[in-house]
Amino acid sequence: MDDPTELEKILNYFFKNQNLLYDALTHASYSSDFEKRNKNEKLEFLGDAVLNAVITFLLYKKYKERDEGFLSNARSYLVKRETLTEIGKKIGLEKYMRFENNISPYDSKIISNILEALIGAIYLDGGMRKVKSVVKRLFTPYFDEEKLEQKNPKNVLQEYAQKELGVLPKYRCVRNVKGRFTVTCKVGKEFSGKGFGRTKKEAEMEAARSILKLILPNSS
Repeated sequence: MDDPTELEKILNYFFKNQNLLYDALTHASYSSDFEKRNKNEKLEFLGDAVLNAVITFLLYKKYKERDEGFLSNARSYLVKRETLTEIGKKIGLEKYMRFENNISPYDSKIISNILEALIGAIYLDGGMRKVKSVVKRLFTPYFDEEKLEQKNPKNVLQEYAQKELGVLPKYRCVRNVKGRFTVTCKVGKEFSGKGFGRTKKEAEMEAARSILKLILPNSS
């Protein structure tokens, strides 16, 4: 684990409470102590909500003339795991994490979760104005209108399934543990996929996206 103060320089945010920074960077696998694991997971939960709120505000301010459908799709693109992972890797987040040896710091799910925990920690430490500044700096390069125009993967899959196969996608929530949903999706007898998320809707979108990658390789 590298010195987290280097990460603070990258973020241009310096923690008043260093414990929050260490809690955010400590993966649940690092400690068998429930309280320590719980701190990271709660920061992740908070960071997810804060990130969605800040991204919604930034989109609303930047695209005042666009409708709710565009804003909703744009937010989904910006907060999806792939985007968070890319940002996490760009700032070298894996170098500052604490984790067990059997855990890969390059895992997409881990990097995106730690980034959300970090956002939650900044919110608790500095408030909404500070976290908004950090999020804006990290996410502004991704405000690419062409990419933000991309449709919700559930809508894309439904349109394809109806037009090409004459069926509708079927979603089923197969697991809900500690607010983490697992959803399966089937399109006829040919295609199936699985998605994970903190909400059922998020998990459904991930399941739809996994199928789209099979039938439309150029989709995101």
